[in-house]
Amino acid sequence: MKLSLNWLKQYIDHGFSADELAFRMTMAGLEVEHQQVCGDDIVFEIEITPNRPDCLNMLGLAREISAITDKDLYIPTVQQHVDAPGVDIVIEDAAACRRYIGTLIEAVSVRAFPAEKARLLQALGLKPISNIVDTTNFVLFEFGQPLHAFDADKLAGGRLVVRRARKGEKIVTLDDVERVLDESMLVIADAHRPVAIAGIMGGRDTAVTATTRRVILESAYFDMGLIRRASRKLGLTSDACYRFERGVDFATVEKASDRATDLILELAGGKVAGRKDTVVGDRHALMPTIMLGSGDVQKLLGTTIDPARIKRILERLGCAVTVAGDSLSVVPPESRNDLKIMEDLVEEAARVIGFDNLPMTLPNVGAVNIPVDLENENFIPRIAANLIAQGFNEILTYAMISRLALEKAGYAGVAPIAMQNPMSAEQELMRPTMLANMLLVVGSNINRGQKDLRLFEAGKRYLPDGERWTLGIVVTGRREADWRKGKREFMDFFDVKGALEAALGRQRVRGVTFLAGESASFEPGQAARVLIDGREIGWIGKLSDTVLLNFDIKKTGVYFAEIDLEYAAAAVGPHAKFEALDEYPSVVRDVSLAVKGVLFEDMRTLCLENAQGILRKVELVEEYRGDKIEKDTRGLVMSMTYQAKDRTLTEDVVNAIHEGIVAKLVGTFAVRRR
Repeated sequence: MKLSLNWLKQYIDHGFSADELAFRMTMAGLEVEHQQVCGDDIVFEIEITPNRPDCLNMLGLAREISAITDKDLYIPTVQQHVDAPGVDIVIEDAAACRRYIGTLIEAVSVRAFPAEKARLLQALGLKPISNIVDTTNFVLFEFGQPLHAFDADKLAGGRLVVRRARKGEKIVTLDDVERVLDESMLVIADAHRPVAIAGIMGGRDTAVTATTRRVILESAYFDMGLIRRASRKLGLTSDACYRFERGVDFATVEKASDRATDLILELAGGKVAGRKDTVVGDRHALMPTIMLGSGDVQKLLGTTIDPARIKRILERLGCAVTVAGDSLSVVPPESRNDLKIMEDLVEEAARVIGFDNLPMTLPNVGAVNIPVDLENENFIPRIAANLIAQGFNEILTYAMISRLALEKAGYAGVAPIAMQNPMSAEQELMRPTMLANMLLVVGSNINRGQKDLRLFEAGKRYLPDGERWTLGIVVTGRREADWRKGKREFMDFFDVKGALEAALGRQRVRGVTFLAGESASFEPGQAARVLIDGREIGWIGKLSDTVLLNFDIKKTGVYFAEIDLEYAAAAVGPHAKFEALDEYPSVVRDVSLAVKGVLFEDMRTLCLENAQGILRKVELVEEYRGDKIEKDTRGLVMSMTYQAKDRTLTEDVVNAIHEGIVAKLVGTFAVRRR
């Protein structure tokens, strides 16, 4: 919005220099982005936020400056014109046009606009045309209400109809471009054809020219969404469109019409030969009455402001204010739809005074008995830090995803949450799993030559019963180089499992176990459920080739884990305490078994349960698969460490217990000793 300081002087004597005024306006929320000298005038370029269409005119800005400077505002006196026969107006689309005023003025004389007023328009970048057209532009910038003047003698049938365009209708607009219309657009038509695109631009064939003697002045209230869509579809905008699509004031439709009528009669002569103010439906919802209590300002700003000063500020902004005991009863003007609640009024007072002018105070915070669990609060950052220390890279993906990507990932969980108004098909769902987005990252990296990846993300999944903090880990490619080995080995299931166990173990998460399972996203027989004390908190395994190909990943060996961090945080155990060093020696026994269809974890559990409390550790030392063993059978070498806390174990005791455990394994799982 451009503001001419010479024009501004017609409404308020603010007494500031241009630089000081620019500073005061900017600090009050009307940012002056640029100043330009235009002859003897200075023009401000002001950034107006979308919620303040009331400032898209000279009087609106003058009203703001009146409140900022506490100076009186002069508003031009306008004669109220009443309806009279002579104008035929029909509104066919009541939802698109709530109000339309047509004023017929006869015997006008079209000539140049007065030089003084013309210079004001030129400062804003407008080229003067004639006293009739320039009057509509002058009132547009003065009141913020778009107007249009038709040559009444060029209107077929002498009537104006507000209707939707018909398919294929055409109009040549004032910029001499022929435009094809459709049924989504609102037009002003005479008896035969469109003569203006409503709220955007008038037609060339009914424009006011030097020979015009009778004009019909239009002032209307159009639906802002309809105007915005038509403008985008046509690729056509204007000063009128800019204001209509942000919303105009219902009452100003009449004020601006009367002001323009007065100016035309003054500058072009003639007389009002007819007028019709057509209002469809209810005028408007009444503006709310807002109560501003004596303690509200202190509560929100931490300081007090004289109620008389607040009352004066709000009145200068156009509000109707009455004192009601210790409170103010405030009714905002119709042009201020952004003032709805008490907090809005406090903000208005604060910004006009200047937030920088308010005294600085420390907040008064009362002590509360709410325990803060810092251990839990820092759980997720510590998990992330541990994975980074292990050599992983942290990634951040979108919280939204497409339905197609979710299907490609083999997701078979609860129904995902759909966005009501998605920005694109790629962001139509809130992610119920981290897998799909992480695979998009994996595919992007592999396609760019980065094939050795260790990635994780700690973020939220979105489920019907709420949001859940979740950890996703993915690994693929080769391990880091080790000078002790001749070649780099490929990562496998145990790399991602080990990373997860290390991260959770470092944070003292207790009761973590893994149980074989099947999932649509993983290869059969190569996936496991992650449990904490028997409760499932996630999955881990090798992703299926089908899922990888769905994401254009032509590389096998991608391993993924996903766990619920909130369940994991709830399982954090106490800090480790010092334990005295063992006083008695340990005894190690190994056993080699041929195993078929049995999990090591199950055998380990059985060993511990049958060791009479002296088996301290069971480890898998070696696994063999090959020609020297039966098909679908694997050879396992298990190392068992025996140790007592209160005595030295003898060979006979250890051998007896060890042989008993092996016999139990053979009898329970049908394994064979090798």
